[in-house]
Amino acid sequence: MEPMVITMAREYASGGSEIAQAVADKLGIPLYNKELITMAAKRSGLTEEAIAASETQRSGSLIYSLYMMGNTMPLADQVYILQSNVIKEVAAQGSCVILGRCGDYVLRDRPNVLRTFVYAPLEERIQRAKARPDVKDMSDRSWESQLAKHDRARASYYNYYTENRWGEAKNYDLCLNAALGLDACADLIVAAAKAMQAKG
Repeated sequence: MEPMVITMAREYASGGSEIAQAVADKLGIPLYNKELITMAAKRSGLTEEAIAASETQRSGSLIYSLYMMGNTMPLADQVYILQSNVIKEVAAQGSCVILGRCGDYVLRDRPNVLRTFVYAPLEERIQRAKARPDVKDMSDRSWESQLAKHDRARASYYNYYTENRWGEAKNYDLCLNAALGLDACADLIVAAAKAMQAKG
């Protein structure tokens, strides 16, 4: 049977990362997040910093870049292709959770992929963002624009590299409001993954 892969996209500071970790722990499978950057860096000879920075940018057109190929391909496109290959590879190796990086789209042709999206009320996201270590003190209004900026970057990256719209319910199997509780969300994802596997 094909390994079970759970992909998760999430709003910034929604609690999605914590939910993804809880799902991986409950199922006893690895979670791939920053590890994908490390793996892509090892393969390409690029630094992890260069890869991380390029994740939030995109170039003019992927089709044009592919047409131009060679060394003229913008770094962001090279990184997207690199990470897509790494995602396909880890998915083929065994069950896992993949956080962000268009995982749902990269694995669109693969069976046994549960595509999830996590969102949360703005007030909760602001509180969660404020509680992170090393954050500077800002007003709630500043946090609001900060969160919107992060979400815009995620959406434009996703919308550019995929044929879908980021956060649009029909692109996912399960959209969850983290206000239900992080553990409750993790349990729902685990139950859906087990149901999908039983059906497959």
